[in-house]
Amino acid sequence: MLFITNRTPKRSKRSRAGRKISFHDDNLAGQAVYFCQRQKKDTYIELGNKDFFKTLKESKYQQILIYIHGFSNLPEKHIFPTVTALQQLFDQKQPELVQVAPIIWPCDDDYGIIKDYWDDQQAADASAFAFARVFEKFLLWRSEEDNTADPCLKRINVLAHSMGNRVFRGSVKAWG
Repeated sequence: MLFITNRTPKRSKRSRAGRKISFHDDNLAGQAVYFCQRQKKDTYIELGNKDFFKTLKESKYQQILIYIHGFSNLPEKHIFPTVTALQQLFDQKQPELVQVAPIIWPCDDDYGIIKDYWDDQQAADASAFAFARVFEKFLLWRSEEDNTADPCLKRINVLAHSMGNRVFRGSVKAWG
């Protein structure tokens, strides 16, 4: 499963395609974004933005669905199982139509719903600038010579759940 995140890596923040990468489960919103692939539970490889976009373009799927989760969600506990279930539903309805790729912003699921909601709002707002950079990177990739000659014509859809809408709204505003 492909995913994009601005969670803080446990090791170096310096992006490097091909490296194994793991992330903290806190809600510290970084401004760097990491384009990754989940190989299995708790095993991730950083692809880099160009390989990420190329993989989506070359995928057998006709459309892409960017899923932005709500507050109080951790990747292995909540997000990846939700995306897997969503992918299965799409595949059951029409195989090879929609590929789901989550954007994972750094929220946590600490004790106390009000505190959790409050500090996740701050992480959602802080994540907006990082994900605006994703739009910039996509447009830059799309304008490269190889891609202008053979453009990616797949539809890109967004499903933002709960506070994920706050992340998405802020990202579009920061990008604009």
